[in-house]
Amino acid sequence: MKLHARTAPHIRHPESSRTLMSDAIILLLVLCVLAFLYYGLRALLVCAVSVLAAVAADLVCVLLRGRRPNPRDLSAVVTGLVIALMMPATISFTAVATAAVFAIAIVKHPFGGTGSNLFNPAAAGFSFAAICWPVQVFSYPLPFDRIPLWGQAASSGQLVYQAGEMSVRLYQNPVFVLKVGGIPTNSLSEMLLGNYPGPMGATNILVLLACLCYLIYRGTVRWQLPISFLASCAAVVLLFPRESTDRIQSLLYELMSGLLLFAAVFLLSDPVTRPKRDSALIVYGIFAGIITMFCRYSGGFEESVTFAILLANAVMPAIDRHDEELHRLLRRKRLEFGKLKKTQKA
Repeated sequence: MKLHARTAPHIRHPESSRTLMSDAIILLLVLCVLAFLYYGLRALLVCAVSVLAAVAADLVCVLLRGRRPNPRDLSAVVTGLVIALMMPATISFTAVATAAVFAIAIVKHPFGGTGSNLFNPAAAGFSFAAICWPVQVFSYPLPFDRIPLWGQAASSGQLVYQAGEMSVRLYQNPVFVLKVGGIPTNSLSEMLLGNYPGPMGATNILVLLACLCYLIYRGTVRWQLPISFLASCAAVVLLFPRESTDRIQSLLYELMSGLLLFAAVFLLSDPVTRPKRDSALIVYGIFAGIITMFCRYSGGFEESVTFAILLANAVMPAIDRHDEELHRLLRRKRLEFGKLKKTQKA
């Protein structure tokens, strides 16, 4: 028998990181098309600026680290698209480009680059933009409004996107109405179809649910994480509803507004920053869901899911470690129980 030496890994899986990234990019491009239908050409331009900034920052960081660029690494494209789709179509190009560069240069590469980052780069980039430009990030145009390509985005005290003599009025998301104690006037059918002001890629609930089902079917997302996350969010809403009229209506508004479902599909399920075992995924999802709703209820911003995800990323190693210790203890008890049964039979 003739043996041939090969480098690791010796156990391979048909799904590589490139195919996982490709699945995400395909779905994100579908959301880009919807954003174009809702908001016009400026939505695509925002996405392009974000992706170009992320790819350029990734290339510069790779070269500074003395590494060879890998054209098969599509993670920067995914990060740029996710950041853009969490923004309004009227966001300034400076804000979205800065968020993308921050995600790559500050959050991703200092920890080792692709596959080694401790925090989700897209969540960190969006959180950075939300802190620096809160009015721009949380002010949204109505779908099908005509948005000029070049204009001045909303500033403090002004919910207007100004382009010369033309102005586009901006609105708050329904999650802001819930935070201030009001009841959203948007119908549930409008929210299912994305016909209300919100982030470019996070308003069409039916499409996001279809994306989640596709990723679960492909194995890119393991169902335990988004289900436990959404279930824990729903439990908090049912126990402590912010809308005084109807718990079920309050539940639907909470789950269908803001970035909650988008984050469950494209942020929380990041294979690098999520736990490994199914049981740890459930604990991680429950923790992230409770923190998300706590941030929504008590945080400084109406939409704080990205901050909650970053906090969940920070405790993920501890969840993984304690889960592994628990499984090791259960295996030891099972082995001792098996030995005891054998001795009793003897």
